[in-house]
Amino acid sequence: NNNSKGAGATFGFGFGLIMEFRLSKIIHFSTGVGGDFEGGYISYRNDKDFNVNAILTSEGDYVESKDGKFTTEQQFANGNTQYIMKERKVRTTFVTIPLMMKMLTDEYSGARYFANAGLEVGIRAKMVANDSYVSGLKTVVTGTDVTTPAATELEKSDIHIGKDASLVPLRLGMNLGLGMEYRLGGSTSLLFSANYFQSFTNLMRNDSKYLVKSTVPNISDPLNQGLFMRAVRINIGLLF
Repeated sequence: NNNSKGAGATFGFGFGLIMEFRLSKIIHFSTGVGGDFEGGYISYRNDKDFNVNAILTSEGDYVESKDGKFTTEQQFANGNTQYIMKERKVRTTFVTIPLMMKMLTDEYSGARYFANAGLEVGIRAKMVANDSYVSGLKTVVTGTDVTTPAATELEKSDIHIGKDASLVPLRLGMNLGLGMEYRLGGSTSLLFSANYFQSFTNLMRNDSKYLVKSTVPNISDPLNQGLFMRAVRINIGLLF
C-alpha cells in the first residue's frame, strides 16, 4: 500500500539442477531444486500525518510491540534507540522447486526454441535487511537520569527480520519464460532463457509485530504489510 511500497529491485543470483521428462516430441515436464538469492527495496511513508516507528536494542534486534504499541519501558530501556523508518533493503534466500511445462519447436540448425510456464514453490531459508532511518533517539540511563540524545547512526545492516515474515515459510508463484537450446554435440545442449516470476503469497506478516505506524492524532497501530516479489531472470545452463 502507499504506507510501505516497493522502491526498486536488486541484482540476485541462483543455481540449481533440473530434470526433464519427455511427454511427447514437443512437450516436456521439468522440475528440480535450486537456490535463489533475491531482494528489493521498500520505502516508508513519512510526513506530518504519518510515519513508521521501530525500536532497536543495543544488540541490534528489533523490539516486538505490544498490540501495535511500544510501552514506556521499551522506549526508555537503556541502549534502545527509537527510529523513524525511511527505507529497507531486503535480501532473501529461498530453496525453490519449479513445476513447469515446456513446449519446444523442431530443431533448426542445431537450435530448438521453447516456451515454458508453470508454478514455483519456494521455501524461505533466510531473510535479512539493511535499514535506513529519517531520525532516531537513543536512550541513555545514568543512575536515575534518562536522556535521549539524537542518534548519530541512521543506517543498520544485516538485521534478521525473519520473525516479521509470513508465518508459513512458503512462497508460491507463477513462472513464464522463453528460451533456446543449442545442441553442442550428442545429447548435450546449451540452454538460454528469460523468465518472469510473480509471487502470489505475501512475503511478510499482514500486520507487523515490530513496525508501528503513527498517525494523527497520536494513534499507533501495527504497520500493514503486503509485499509480493517479482523478478526477471536470465538463465544459462547445460542440458545432458
